[in-house]
Amino acid sequence: MRMRVDLLPKKEYRDTVIVVDVLRATTTAPIILQGTEQLFITPSLATARGFGDQYNLLLAGEKEGLPPEGFNYGASPADLRKVQFERDVILTTDNSPHAIGAVLTAKHVLLGSFYNARAVVDLALSCATEEITLVCAGMHGDETLEDIVCAGFLARRIQKIQQNIQPVELKDAARLAISLLQAFPDVQEALMQSTAGVMLGKLGLLEDIAVSSLISQSDVVPVLENVIHWDGRPIYRFGRGKISLEPADYHTTTQETLQ
Repeated sequence: MRMRVDLLPKKEYRDTVIVVDVLRATTTAPIILQGTEQLFITPSLATARGFGDQYNLLLAGEKEGLPPEGFNYGASPADLRKVQFERDVILTTDNSPHAIGAVLTAKHVLLGSFYNARAVVDLALSCATEEITLVCAGMHGDETLEDIVCAGFLARRIQKIQQNIQPVELKDAARLAISLLQAFPDVQEALMQSTAGVMLGKLGLLEDIAVSSLISQSDVVPVLENVIHWDGRPIYRFGRGKISLEPADYHTTTQETLQ
């Protein structure tokens, strides 16, 4: 089995992808899905508002780290851990939606972080046939320390589990990510030093960094089910950790078929 780490999203993914956006979307996503049946993710604030209003969804998200005006919640994993969700949620963040949109050629798309590390690795190994790719979302087109360190953590776990079953071919970026992980015995320090971590610290959101550094707190894995095109914008629908062994085509759904 091959294992890749892409420091930023690329193109042409064929097998199983784990999207990593530690601060904060892929930490927040399993927390939300712990209490909901489905989670919708979109890059557009306007789409989140319109789609959420039409289908009676709760709005969660962030713009430059802060909750958008009129949203029910921000994207804070520390805050959302305390919420009992009464309805499904639509989430918009700065970076994850663009990373998700870049990996739609993959058979399976999962969201992973430190927070659901054990579960996402186990699920990825159960459905991958040839290759697992860890795709770092980055931040506004730049590589991010926290995503690379998390990718290294997940890659090392995959390697340890799989090495007794079959050899794992590590691409160089995967080796780089594992090496960077070894420079941070405490992963919270990597999050604190990252650009996003510094920004969150300035906003007084240090608890988000602490929660995002917790290891394997959730057994929920957000799995991409399909792509909805609504008002010309994509919305990615995620469910809880159920993988079909048949290749996914992420069939599109239009606004009309949702009525």
